Amino acid sequence: MAHSLVDLSGRVAVVTGGGGNIGGASSRALAEAGADVAVVDIRGDAAEAVAEQVRGLGRRAIAVTGDASDYEDVSRMADEVLGAFGQADVLVNVAGGSEPRPFLEIGPEDYETAFRRNMMSAWAWAHRLAPQMKGRPHQRIINVASISGKHGGGPPATVSKSAYASAKGGVIGLTKGLAKELAPHVTVNAVCPGLIHTPNTSRITEGPHREEILAQIPMARFGKPEDVAMAVLFFASNGAEWITGEITDINGGQYID
Repeated sequence: MAHSLVDLSGRVAVVTGGGGNIGGASSRALAEAGADVAVVDIRGDAAEAVAEQVRGLGRRAIAVTGDASDYEDVSRMADEVLGAFGQADVLVNVAGGSEPRPFLEIGPEDYETAFRRNMMSAWAWAHRLAPQMKGRPHQRIINVASISGKHGGGPPATVSKSAYASAKGGVIGLTKGLAKELAPHVTVNAVCPGLIHTPNTSRITEGPHREEILAQIPMARFGKPEDVAMAVLFFASNGAEWITGEITDINGGQYID
C-alpha cells in the first residue's frame, strides 16, 4: 500500500511528452503511486508504449497523440482525456524541445518554435484543464523547466543556448503567475533539471567534454529521468499540499541559487 503522502489513488494524471524519457519515468512513478495516466505525445507509438507500461502496473492508461504546441490540438486532446476519465487532477508539462544553435545562427521562426514547444505547450494545457481543476481539492500542475532557464544556457554544460533558456525562463514565470491565479485549489510548481543522461543527450554525456562537465557537478554523476520523476511525484503528492510557486532544481548541485 502506498504511503498516504504519496497515495494518488483515484486521481488522473496527464503527462505531456509522456512518451519520452522524463515523461515516461514520470508516468510510471505516478502510476506506481496509484494514479491513472493519460500519456500525451506527438509520437503515437511512444505514447502507447508508455501507456502499456502503466497498464502493466495495474492502472488505467490511454495514449493521446497530438501537438502540445498547437492550442486547437491541445483542446482536442484535453476533450479526449476528460471524455475517457471524466477528470484530470495532475498535469505534468514535460513536452518541449531544445534549440542548441547560438543566437546569431537562428531566425525569428526558430525562436518562435522554441517558445511554442516549451512555453505555449505548458500554457495551452494548463488553460484547457484548469477550469475543471479549480472546483476540486488536491489539484496539481507541475511544469518541467530547465537549469538553462536560470543560468542562460551555453557550452559545454547544456544542450541549449539563449532561445531555449528564454523559453524555459518563461515557463518559470508562468509557473509563478499561475500559482497565484489558480490558488487555493490548484498548486503550480516547476522542476528545473540539469543535464539528464538520455539517448538525446548522449552526444554530451558521452562526448569529449564529459569529464569537464562532471567536474562541475558536486554529486559527480549525470541525472537520470527517474531523478526528475521523483520530484514530479513529490509535487503531485499530498506532501506538497502547501507548496506552490516553487521552482526546484534537480541538477546534482551543478547550479545552486
